[in-house]
Amino acid sequence: MAGVILKYKFWIETEDEISILGEGKWHLLKAIRDTGSLKAAVEQMGYAYRQTWDNLKKIEERLGFAVIEKSRGGVCGGQTVLTPKGEQLVAFFEKLYNQVDPVIQEQLSNLQDDLNKIVYQK
Repeated sequence: MAGVILKYKFWIETEDEISILGEGKWHLLKAIRDTGSLKAAVEQMGYAYRQTWDNLKKIEERLGFAVIEKSRGGVCGGQTVLTPKGEQLVAFFEKLYNQVDPVIQEQLSNLQDDLNKIVYQK
């Protein structure tokens, strides 16, 4: 049997427990910010463009505000940028992981020994 480890994830959901934004979409928003392009971000992440576009629209619908702004073509082509609220969401997740992740990692490390005793006890 392969080893077992404790894992966790952060996400935002509605009060009705409908997922809005998690780690994967946070990384997508960062990729959009860094590339200035939804197409480039989607390629970088290995996602399907249409499904990603639909997911971004669902995020915006559930939050009640835009997280990206898209501008079409021209000589240099279009671009996609994060709105100020989109930037704030990215910063929020960065803060969440910077402040909370180390504390949880330490606790999980302490609890891993207890789990190992249960799983590997003869």
